[in-house]
Amino acid sequence: MCAKNNGMAEYFKIIRQFIKCYAEEGDAVSARQAVDAITPAAEQGDVKAQMLLGKYYSWGYHSGCDNRKAIHWFEKAAYNGNAEAAMLIMEIYHNDCPDGIEAERQKALIQEWHRRWFDILATKADKGSIDAAKSLMNLYIEDCPEDIDPDDDLETARKWYNRWVALLTAKADKGDSVDKMHLADIFLYADGVPEVLLDCFSDEDDERSLRQAIRLYRDITDSDCDDFFKAEAYYKMGIAYHDLGDEKKAFTCFKKAAKLNWHEAYAKLGDAYRYGNGVEPDDDTARKWYRKGADVGEITATLKLAGCYKNGIGGEQDYEKAMLEYQHIAERINGRGFKHQVTGIGTALYELGDMYLNGLGVQPDLKKAIRYFTLAAKKCNNTQAESKLNELL
Repeated sequence: MCAKNNGMAEYFKIIRQFIKCYAEEGDAVSARQAVDAITPAAEQGDVKAQMLLGKYYSWGYHSGCDNRKAIHWFEKAAYNGNAEAAMLIMEIYHNDCPDGIEAERQKALIQEWHRRWFDILATKADKGSIDAAKSLMNLYIEDCPEDIDPDDDLETARKWYNRWVALLTAKADKGDSVDKMHLADIFLYADGVPEVLLDCFSDEDDERSLRQAIRLYRDITDSDCDDFFKAEAYYKMGIAYHDLGDEKKAFTCFKKAAKLNWHEAYAKLGDAYRYGNGVEPDDDTARKWYRKGADVGEITATLKLAGCYKNGIGGEQDYEKAMLEYQHIAERINGRGFKHQVTGIGTALYELGDMYLNGLGVQPDLKKAIRYFTLAAKKCNNTQAESKLNELL
């Protein structure tokens, strides 16, 4: 039995590799042999084999597609509860309908399999599939069947949002800190929720979500998880309190996160002292917190520290130090983390251009200013830099 299973796995591997190569460089002879080998398993109800055969015939067949055979195998997989199979059948009828099917019949088949796809997902979600509920939430907005009233799209998407959150809540209540953090982040940041659906939420909905996030973050901080995880929870709890307008509680949370060395909290504490968020304003202390963040490379704190030097906040004005901090950030443009720091890097590049343009601590240099503005605009999509370039060029 073990040898048979290993042989089947090898056949699956051959077909997957063949399909991955779109049959252009794949070994057609080996793939066809593998197809012959797994066909009996597919006929006996093996969904993995049925899906591989469907994909092989739909867009991996060396001498041309055979969509009728593809539909045959995808139908078997769909009747066995595979949602992807129903979706792929819909796409075949939509994009590459087999010959001999009239337009009216084609449209009916597209709608039938679109509905079947959603029905399979709904069945999975009703049985507790978190991924299926999330998929339906998104699909009712992004790819709703044409025969459904457009006015019902958002209402139905909201229904599946509620189901998704209910399933995640049940998992978090029984689960560990990772599950709680995942759910809390959805409540706080709306991770994975379509923007158009968020627009339908009321202020009361938003406040309820923030309070649910706080409850979950507090569960984490009260648990016996490691300090790193607690620090993250304190930091995010601070953001939630800030969004609720409770700056004192936000400040307390940021302070606890900073004590546990959560670097992003340093910038938040700097802002608290700079603008009097939950504490008496103190520019000198604000600069010290920004300095602490800059010393560990935290990009927001470094930008804020550079701004303090540039504008003389919390101490003497020092253009040379401001430029040095902006340069430290700008140098990250070719670093591995560029994609996640693009906004901050763009701001630093813009500020360097501005300092060269206006001669702040350096001799005015239009060529260097334009170079920095161009980098900020082209590499980081910085709109301020784009506006400056439009003025200068």
